[in-house]
Amino acid sequence: MSVTNDEVWFTGSPIELRVSKHVYACWLQHRQMKPNDTEQFGVLIGSRNEDESSIWINKCTTPQRGDISHRTRFTMKDLFHQKTITKEFKESNGELGYIGTWHTHPQDVPTPSIIDLNDWDQCALRNPDRQLVFVIIGNKQVNIYIKNKEQIEMVMKEIDT
Repeated sequence: MSVTNDEVWFTGSPIELRVSKHVYACWLQHRQMKPNDTEQFGVLIGSRNEDESSIWINKCTTPQRGDISHRTRFTMKDLFHQKTITKEFKESNGELGYIGTWHTHPQDVPTPSIIDLNDWDQCALRNPDRQLVFVIIGNKQVNIYIKNKEQIEMVMKEIDT
């Protein structure tokens, strides 16, 4: 993992993955550090180069009033998330778009649940034209999963405390 003034780079995959510092800070701010904290989540908005060897995560949404959140599960229902994707796509002339989703787990080192894996499969079926990125933020580690067809690659970063 490298850090520039504006980006956090995740390495360890053939795909170069860059996350804006603003998005990374948002993820860390929403961790489930207290026993009653509920899962936090949102969509990822970014871009990729043509051969998909580089992915940039520029923005993310956060839970909204119409969403449902519990300690170990959530339902993203609020239309705000899709409206934000559409707005960013239009304002960037198609350069920015849906990249995937992020959510928290109340674990130090997060592990995807069967619900997560099934959801990622459904997202991939709805978006067969692109690689998707799924992020799980634990209390001490951030895991990023890159899904391309049937394969999932993981890169991680321990959180500096």
